[in-house]
Amino acid sequence: MKTNIPNALYKLLTLIVAAFTMNLATHSVLAAEEVPFKGIVQGTTVGVAPDPAGVTLTLHATGRATHLGRTSREEVLLFNPLTGTLNGTIVFTAANGDQLFGIVAGGFTSPTTATGTYSFTGGTGRFAESFGSADFVVTTADGISFTAAFEGILSSIGSNKR
Repeated sequence: MKTNIPNALYKLLTLIVAAFTMNLATHSVLAAEEVPFKGIVQGTTVGVAPDPAGVTLTLHATGRATHLGRTSREEVLLFNPLTGTLNGTIVFTAANGDQLFGIVAGGFTSPTTATGTYSFTGGTGRFAESFGSADFVVTTADGISFTAAFEGILSSIGSNKR
């Protein structure tokens, strides 16, 4: 009578080694890829549209940011004038065309200042698997033109590759 114990043992060991290797690879990628992220941009409101929950604003800006270089960005925000809150999306476009996607949550703390957080949800190119967040402060003198400064952490598979 022939037994397959060596074959069964070989398969079990192969599965254990594969599971161990995958666990190490996932852990090392998540732990090693965290980088500071900050920048400053200047922009303007290019669109205003009424919405049942407030006003939809479209904002364009350009400036510089770490890991993006010279950057442009577009925000589409829902502004609630009753509460002063801002919620929406943001897309940063790096100098090479790679994009970083995020969710915006914040609000006005005074008639000329808004604060909040960008929560990054991925992107294209080297930002395809990015995540992280950055706090922002936006100042505006006229409600149309603005300056935004932001600082936080970005985890990206491609941001540390040289």
